[in-house]
Amino acid sequence: MEDKEFNRLLKICRIKLNENEYSSIKNDVEEIINYFDSLKSVKTDETTEAFHPILIPEKTAEDIPEEFDDIPAILKNTKTYRFYVVGPEL
Repeated sequence: MEDKEFNRLLKICRIKLNENEYSSIKNDVEEIINYFDSLKSVKTDETTEAFHPILIPEKTAEDIPEEFDDIPAILKNTKTYRFYVVGPEL
């Protein structure tokens, strides 16, 4: 990686480095890029995709609707505003 490219990367990431950090981080980034370049040589033509290596049978509960007339009991532990449930602030 050329210094010009690396400086642009630092600017985009809004990172300022001293001289020691600059050379160390630049070497690390170059190693990462070289590793990903080496993955290009892996032959995957004859392989199939594996979504999950182990077959896990699905166990789902059946939804059974129930009538419940005591609305105040349902909303007892919730905050409400004009019959709307107030959720947590994000």
